[in-house]
Amino acid sequence: METPGYYAVIPSSVRYDASLVPNAKLLYGEITALCNSTGTCTAANDYFAELYNVDSKTISRWISQLRDAGYIDVEILKNVGNKRKITIDKKITRYTQKSHEVVTKKSIASDKKVTSIYENITYNNTINKERGALAFLEAEFPTKFEMVMMQYKSKIGNDFQKFAADFTDTVVIEGLNWEGDILFARLGKYARNWIENMNKAVQRNLQGDSDAKQTYRKNIV
Repeated sequence: METPGYYAVIPSSVRYDASLVPNAKLLYGEITALCNSTGTCTAANDYFAELYNVDSKTISRWISQLRDAGYIDVEILKNVGNKRKITIDKKITRYTQKSHEVVTKKSIASDKKVTSIYENITYNNTINKERGALAFLEAEFPTKFEMVMMQYKSKIGNDFQKFAADFTDTVVIEGLNWEGDILFARLGKYARNWIENMNKAVQRNLQGDSDAKQTYRKNIV
């Protein structure tokens, strides 16, 4: 079974080569992640096909592109059942060998900062809660916020301040991360439910008024 390394390496010469399709560039990175100490990769097309959810012929075309462009060498080992060996540039191989060591050292250093990072998150979330979820979205994502408000604010009407306060409470109670995509998704659902419930309440009030009028007419007849 293939075991890719932590890092995939795609040098600028590959990244900006207009003759390569984008996925061929990704495949090159995957090959570097699979390279062993000799700078070779022996993964078959079926492995890559399953990884990228394409057929083996597509993988073959991508490998041919990389080979024809001179980024990889492909050799068929007839003495081991026609197994394929892909070789990449030696300097890329040295980079991939050192990547794990570099990441490990950085991880040790970052562990020492975990406490301060969480303290900053707590501090920022406290500030966000004080100004409210809608104020946060308006300040951080003004264009998207305006588009969402155009869709819902007029329908909410005079109860908008209560809506804003209740939405912030909901975000806090549900423990949502103060991130744009998460809050906007929750805001859309919350606004739709709010408007639906508000319309139901109006209908109930109208029905109640109608019933009361009918009762009044009966009583005075």
